[in-house]
Amino acid sequence: MVVKNVKKIPAFLSQAIPALEQTLKDSGITAAVECEPVKGTKLYRLFVVARQFEQMRPSERQDLVWRIIDKALPTPEDQMKISMVLTLSEKEAGMEERISKKAR
Repeated sequence: MVVKNVKKIPAFLSQAIPALEQTLKDSGITAAVECEPVKGTKLYRLFVVARQFEQMRPSERQDLVWRIIDKALPTPEDQMKISMVLTLSEKEAGMEERISKKAR
């Protein structure tokens, strides 16, 4: 889990990010999950990058990730603190080497 530009990780992110990583891993998807605050707001952007996303349509990726977030964050108030989830394959993100090293 990588949280950029944050002094203290909000509780909802401490729930959502590990849940995303573990649930995706249990599904055979090795993902790197990063987030950053949206400047001037209390919202956060999530970036989920996985090699296995290459075989999935963007809508399938989004559906999978948001279903996990929905279970990890049962209250709409917490879910609304996530402004955007960007789901990319390693190739799309230019992170092939970085993810491969993390998985070892």
